[in-house]
Amino acid sequence: MADATPAHSAGITRSNIWFEDGNVVIQAERTHFKVYRGALAANSCIFKDMFSMPQPPSAGELDVEGCPVVHVSDTAEDIAIVLQALFLRGCVHVAAGEPLSIPAVVAFLRLGKKYDIELLHAEALKRLHCEYPSTLGEMDLDYPSPMIAQKPDTPTDLIIANLAREQSLLSVLPLALYRCCCSYSAIQLMVGISGDDAVTTVLSAGDLLACCAALSSLGSTQYATTLAWLNPYAIKFPTCTSPAHCDNIRKFALHNVFFPSISIVGLATWSDFRDDWLWAGSMCSSCDTIAEKLHDDGRVKFWEALPSIFGLPEWCELRKE
Repeated sequence: MADATPAHSAGITRSNIWFEDGNVVIQAERTHFKVYRGALAANSCIFKDMFSMPQPPSAGELDVEGCPVVHVSDTAEDIAIVLQALFLRGCVHVAAGEPLSIPAVVAFLRLGKKYDIELLHAEALKRLHCEYPSTLGEMDLDYPSPMIAQKPDTPTDLIIANLAREQSLLSVLPLALYRCCCSYSAIQLMVGISGDDAVTTVLSAGDLLACCAALSSLGSTQYATTLAWLNPYAIKFPTCTSPAHCDNIRKFALHNVFFPSISIVGLATWSDFRDDWLWAGSMCSSCDTIAEKLHDDGRVKFWEALPSIFGLPEWCELRKE
């Protein structure tokens, strides 16, 4: 396979996906990829049909190195990722147990659907549904490694939310949008989040509006469900052995979660919440047992309410997609 070099046509770049004995050239934007039409046709009935149709010449060229040129409207980056996965599978992108990069998830889902490449489309869906599940039990599963690579400076949840909206994967949206609200303020979401590639990602207009509207609802809902045990007027701890001490711990936690701004923690597990927010110490064993049970039960209620907070159908409907 040849290295990426300028092609003989002005302005055309030859990709490093270039098999000398290939028999078809794919052109995406201003980049050429030389691969095997039989292999593409075997993986995609869309490409199979495309190869059977005459292609319009580009700048007077009918072929490149004797191979027909098939023009596609996709980005060169997306096409490169898909072709690498199909022809260089042992080298990049798809490896058992390895996280899949965000660009690969996007390309696999988008082009896998467009060109009916079931292998790649199914791989992307599997990764998305593992990282953004539609049940609380699945969310709590402890995988040995992430299914989607997480880079600290990449707005992963915004990218996934936009992808899910584009591809009508509505079951992915509640958790993706929830995580957006956990990580960013309304102002940050409106301005957009810049990644390490200097690209700014902004949610779609509808999802941006839903997130901004949801921020207060998320706070009130978590107070009525997951964090109901922090409400001194609604929940009592009759068997507490240190009332003053335990009351102060709960008041301190309540203040820290909701002031000076609301922290979204409705899906935090009991152990995570206790480690992150009960800074003032530990409650007595009786209070701790009661609080844990109330927290876990409330968390289930919060999960069930999550789609409606973002204006989406209930989970039972979302799971039908």
